[in-house]
Amino acid sequence: MNSSIKKIKSPSYLHLFLFIFLIAFSTTLFAQKEELWFGTYTDDNGKILQGRYNIIKKGRALTSIVLAPYGKSPIKFIVIKNDTIQRFVEISWPNKPHRVATLIQYTDGYYAGNFEDGTKILPIVIKEFNFQDAQLQGNWFKPNEIEVKIIDNTIKLLDSNDDWNKNDNRICNSNDSYSLFCALYKSSMTIDGEYRHLRPAVKFVREAIQEKYPKKYDHVLVDFNNAKEITLTELHGVLESAKKNLIAAMKKN
Repeated sequence: MNSSIKKIKSPSYLHLFLFIFLIAFSTTLFAQKEELWFGTYTDDNGKILQGRYNIIKKGRALTSIVLAPYGKSPIKFIVIKNDTIQRFVEISWPNKPHRVATLIQYTDGYYAGNFEDGTKILPIVIKEFNFQDAQLQGNWFKPNEIEVKIIDNTIKLLDSNDDWNKNDNRICNSNDSYSLFCALYKSSMTIDGEYRHLRPAVKFVREAIQEKYPKKYDHVLVDFNNAKEITLTELHGVLESAKKNLIAAMKKN
């Protein structure tokens, strides 16, 4: 009787491995990856500003669009409609539902349109990073006295531990204490009226950190600022080194 009973075989380790692999592959395949795009947007006063966007795509559709400008709180637009046939996406401001924009996809990775609410027309451009964005962010600026003044003002803002915010989140609303990034941001706004992430003052500070601590910090300005082991003395040392290298570059040019 026992010989007539067939034993049920348990799954082999190979089958189990294949099952886990297929689940992991499917999760990776269908996961929505956030992308960093750039462009411009227009404020209520009609001023055109640098646009920095966190984008999530599903095929050709933009399923999430977050305006995350340097130094400011992010704004998540409400996606009303995606039309992947006629190639446009309709969005509105979160706290102003009547302010709507229809962004036309002119080429892959390039959307443009106007926010309109019956009283204002505010142009907006969203696109993948390109040469124009690098220019807009100051990549073509040459070392000069303005850049030195920005670093000097940054040192002044970070005069003591009480002035130094060790928990940087890249949002610069406080005038009481500053992270390294926010001190550079505030100094740029004060001296030049605009923050540009690739300008020499910021670039030389970033390079001074990487020179002293090679490959240690992924998000250089933020991770260096927030690292427990970094003291105010070391922070000032990096800023002084950046200033020294900037002046040397000026003389060379």
